[in-house]
Amino acid sequence: MPGRIMAALAAALALGFAGGAAAKPLVVILAEPDGTVATDLFAPYAILSESGAVEVKVVSPTSKPVRLLPGHAWLTPQATLAALSARRPDVVIVPAMEDEADPARAAWLREQLARGGRIMSICNGARVLAKAGLLDGRQATVHWYSRKPMAKQHPKVKWRHDLRWVTDGPVTTTAGISAGEPATLALLGELAGDEVMRATARRLSLPLPSVRHDGDGYRLTPRGMWTTVKNRTAVWSREDVAIPLSPGFDELAFGTALDAWSRTFRSDAWATGAPVTRSRHGLLVHRSRELPDRFDRTVALPGPDVMVRTFAAVRRAYGEETARFVALQFEHPWGAVSAWR
Repeated sequence: MPGRIMAALAAALALGFAGGAAAKPLVVILAEPDGTVATDLFAPYAILSESGAVEVKVVSPTSKPVRLLPGHAWLTPQATLAALSARRPDVVIVPAMEDEADPARAAWLREQLARGGRIMSICNGARVLAKAGLLDGRQATVHWYSRKPMAKQHPKVKWRHDLRWVTDGPVTTTAGISAGEPATLALLGELAGDEVMRATARRLSLPLPSVRHDGDGYRLTPRGMWTTVKNRTAVWSREDVAIPLSPGFDELAFGTALDAWSRTFRSDAWATGAPVTRSRHGLLVHRSRELPDRFDRTVALPGPDVMVRTFAAVRRAYGEETARFVALQFEHPWGAVSAWR
């Protein structure tokens, strides 16, 4: 018996769940090794970690590095699903993933709900929840581009397009990529109180969360389709973009930059710097083992008002239409159809 107690204590210490940290709500962010969308993962991690009021871990089925999508960078998970047996998470966050229908992950998510946990998806992470059967009979939302196909594939779900995030019982879903920030702040307010949420938003220069949203304002217009075709076919002007990382880098800024510069259809974004770099709140990001011989452009991580600054930088590089198209993919107000007129 003493041996079992010591083993359990050691496991808790290894995950950072012992002592005072055990009193904090535990939020785990799932990561799929074959590909997890960068901003969907980094935004909630940065916000919750910055608060200091929540224990947050990036968790994967294995310890192998997770590919960050889109772009060229990898991330070391902080724990495996098996290691979580030491403590049940209070909240599970599910970003958009390359593999949306893993049976083992679906069973694990259903188990978390059955045990009284909460689940929140970011953007197309709702596709993972829907395929696991967790949204049937509930109201939910998803990235604007996925709404029609998801309505056909999952008719038992009431799909909303008028809210940036939807909470139905223990399940929360968000609209496109940019909705992850306000939805996470709202979650933080529930877990740690309004004062903590406001202070965290202020330190990260984020607006206070508002659930209002005009989902119908986001669609692929002829102008947007032309931008897609033009950028995809302009292979002679395609660029490799370097995003240099230094120790203590801002997770929110990096995730947004890697994601946005890889969505222009004009460029591929690469993390550069040391082979492995530790972020402000302890994540280990790996650059690709094989980098381009040269980079066409180097971009610094954006400062406050991260997304708008990033879209503005893309605009300076590739023009207004490409910047609006990137923002459209983020489902950010900068990319709403009204902004294209």
